[in-house]
Amino acid sequence: MKTDALFYKLFRLSPKSLFRLVKLNLQGNYAFESITVKTTEKRFDGFMKRTDGEGPNVFVEIQGYDDNTIYWRSFREVCIWYEENDSGRPFILIILFTDDKYDPDNRMLSPRPPCRLIRKNLADCLKGIGKKAGVLAVLRPLLLSDSKKDRAKLPELMPQWEKDIRSLDLPEHETKELTELLLYAVVQRFRKLTLEEVEKMIELTPLDQTVAVQELIQINEKKILEKTARKLLSMGLLTPTQISQATGLSLREVKALRNSGKSTH
Repeated sequence: MKTDALFYKLFRLSPKSLFRLVKLNLQGNYAFESITVKTTEKRFDGFMKRTDGEGPNVFVEIQGYDDNTIYWRSFREVCIWYEENDSGRPFILIILFTDDKYDPDNRMLSPRPPCRLIRKNLADCLKGIGKKAGVLAVLRPLLLSDSKKDRAKLPELMPQWEKDIRSLDLPEHETKELTELLLYAVVQRFRKLTLEEVEKMIELTPLDQTVAVQELIQINEKKILEKTARKLLSMGLLTPTQISQATGLSLREVKALRNSGKSTH
């Protein structure tokens, strides 16, 4: 699961939290899902359709990497979706950038009202919702940088974020899911966290069954395997194929370690 999956799970649990995040005022109830445009086999990060009346279709793209064609691509997929579906509803296209640096700011198309394009920067959105973030509190870790200074703040911030979630007085299963999403946001932002550090910050039982910790365990295990492979490479006694068989790393990964020049001498 990557960062866009974090948003998918959050907005599926609470569709209106997306509207609050980007300050979009829409009436009625919406359901959040992920859809694939059949002709191109391209998947939208999110699609929302009103379930209790007429309202615009809402298409959502979470952008967390450089893509100079993001605007062209998003408009194309909206157009193809309407070509494939018999819908007379207007649309709202939301492009949410996880960092302002990913916005190429090269849009050349503008939909005619009542259709709209909404482009937002996540940091600005989170700062704009104030202290009472509601379920959006799970995204708070994404405001921090992956630095030692911000990492040192986590033991103090994590209990407060957990408290904010529990104060929402939601059903227990929803509280648990939001707490797991909070943990996942932390692991996504701070890639160097150890399992021991995570265990000290959060009280989830059983912790090792959460997606975030399972991914963290895999990352730590791979780091150990890579360290072993580097030592074997430095010894020069085994071929890359033999090292691949011994460590479980792919042959490509072993060769990449050898070519990186980071082998232990």
